[in-house]
Amino acid sequence: MEKISILGCGWLGLPLAKALIQAGHPVKGSTTHSEKIFLLRAENISPYLINLGPTYQGPKDFFESDLVIINLPPRNRNEDPSFHQKQLLSIRENLLISGVSKVIFVSSTAVYPNLNRVVTEQDASALSLSRAGISLLDMEHLFTEVPNLQSTIIRFGGLYGPGRHPGGFLTGGKQLDGGKNPVNMIHLDDCIGIIQTIIRDQHWNQTFNACSPKRQTRAEFYTRAARDLGVEIPDFTQASKPYKEVSSEKMLSQTGYRFFH
Repeated sequence: MEKISILGCGWLGLPLAKALIQAGHPVKGSTTHSEKIFLLRAENISPYLINLGPTYQGPKDFFESDLVIINLPPRNRNEDPSFHQKQLLSIRENLLISGVSKVIFVSSTAVYPNLNRVVTEQDASALSLSRAGISLLDMEHLFTEVPNLQSTIIRFGGLYGPGRHPGGFLTGGKQLDGGKNPVNMIHLDDCIGIIQTIIRDQHWNQTFNACSPKRQTRAEFYTRAARDLGVEIPDFTQASKPYKEVSSEKMLSQTGYRFFH
């Protein structure tokens, strides 16, 4: 089985590592917290203490794998607006030195502007920024434009699941616009399932959107979620709001993946 390194064993990376180990893969996992080393080791993950400040600081053999999954939340620092780009450039340098042949880059549907229609992979714009003010499309290109590196980009949207119950996202919200807009969400189980499918069936050199194809409005989704959690239901107006409806049709048709949620 392929050796896999996961850069970032947090909310998504840790359960993903556990699922890949269960499937038979040897997995290396990184953390920035020394106290988490014991947790990773207890899950049969080879633990690595790594700092990206922004230059890679950690054991070089972390990259001695067949596949590296980059699961690094986009963050900048006020004194350095290119901090995240420098992190990824340092990662890329170590990838190339180690001769890694495959990369999965976890991205986001923040690459799409609000076009008030369905958006597909071709609608991504470098002008669309993440909450941290980072052009994720530019960050994706750091890996997709490297010759001889098989890179697959997964653009997740609206992550929820254990520890991130959507009922708490808009708790007590009043007079919220865009209640009739489509919601773009994906459960942790499906994030893991899609990544496993890509690895198992070798879907390389692709860019995929990954949001549940179940169509719901914001009002429908968050009202149900609030009731499930037993918290105050958010209040939506009839006013419109710019939106995008993210299509996962390319991923569904090419991989045959079936959503759990």
